[in-house]
Amino acid sequence: MMAAPIGAQQPVLPAPDRDPLKVDMATDPVVRLIGTIGLPETFVDRIHLAVDQHPALTEARASRAEAVAARGEAKAQRFPQGEFNVSTFRTLAREFSNDPQNIIERSRARQRTDATVTISAPVWDFGATVERISAARARVESAEAGVAATADDVSLRAIVAWYDVFAYRALVSVASAYAASQTELGAAVEERIRQGVSAPGDRAEVDSYVAIGASRLANYRRQLANAEARYTELMGAPPPPMMNGPHRAAWPALDRERAVAAAGETPAVRAAYAAARAADMDAEAVRSENLPTVIAGVDAGRYGVFETDRDYDVRARLGLRYRLFGGRNFRARQASARAVTAEARAARLRIEAERDASIAWSDLEALKVARDAQERSYGAARLSRDVLAERFRVSRGSLIGVLQGEDNFFQSAAQYILAEVELEVARYALMSRMGELLPALGLNPSPRLDWDKGDR
Repeated sequence: MMAAPIGAQQPVLPAPDRDPLKVDMATDPVVRLIGTIGLPETFVDRIHLAVDQHPALTEARASRAEAVAARGEAKAQRFPQGEFNVSTFRTLAREFSNDPQNIIERSRARQRTDATVTISAPVWDFGATVERISAARARVESAEAGVAATADDVSLRAIVAWYDVFAYRALVSVASAYAASQTELGAAVEERIRQGVSAPGDRAEVDSYVAIGASRLANYRRQLANAEARYTELMGAPPPPMMNGPHRAAWPALDRERAVAAAGETPAVRAAYAAARAADMDAEAVRSENLPTVIAGVDAGRYGVFETDRDYDVRARLGLRYRLFGGRNFRARQASARAVTAEARAARLRIEAERDASIAWSDLEALKVARDAQERSYGAARLSRDVLAERFRVSRGSLIGVLQGEDNFFQSAAQYILAEVELEVARYALMSRMGELLPALGLNPSPRLDWDKGDR
């Protein structure tokens, strides 16, 4: 059964039925409103668009591109590096004491241009370069998981925004219908007063409930405006005039243990553990860099490029570099501390993710019970309202009973709508806590790039 979308056709509270015991709740407009089955395509398309165009995802993807470039830079350290230099000079003035005997200075040219080429490559660095490459790879993995975590967060917020707009549009519609029914009741009371059936003081009772209804309607309209503003922020466009009702997604039988176990593999947790691996490898690299490094190279120079015909030399070079003092041990300690910090942060995020998944599972189970209770409450409230209204119509009921019945019916309808929306949002929240929201929506914001081609 498909409910009428919120928009051009607004849901209304049903009018009192003269035969309350024969009411078919399947035709009730509020029941039909929240009875939507199936995931609306417009809903999925809007969520996809919100995720794709949100600045947070652009930021996360840029961070991933930066990490990929940093890994390329780290890999380049394994290969020879070259440097080309050109220098020229011209002596403007020169004077030396005992010039006839100063052979070296007398032989120096007044003008010369030199060109040199230096090529060097690490021969042995105790694995420092390999550790840097591994750390850079882990950072790319962290950045990719970060893109998925960002998309998951934006998706969930967009879903909440969608349902907020849906819920408050429905509540505004129901509150408007309630206000209209109170106005009609006031007109009926006025007629009864003129006929002498009701006391003039009954009008004050009606006015009190009318004022309460107007206050509720104003509050719902304010909350709807806030929800539409959040929707526009996330979706990049105002909400459409027609919005489908809540989607009762099929959900398999799930226990708390499975939900908690899945929480340890969410994108945010994977990103944190990948960052921790990167920090640990960086610490290993710093410790390796404190050990001797063997470097081989070739130096070639051409002297007097324009002034001489053939002055050059080519030298092979093999050197050992060992850094002494300069705080090298403190650098290693800093790197080790950063690795411990990153590991602790990842463990903390995993524990928090498992806690959130456990809470989300409990919320979902509780909201299922609450939603069923609200459904029964709504049916009972409608029956009670209809009975009281029919008694009042045939002059056997009290006005205060009708007013209270109408008010209870309205509040039951509002709570029924909110319970259904909260239940559906809780389903999506649990999907998010378990890392299953993006697959459920068909989203893949971080497709595998070819940055690791040849590494597998």
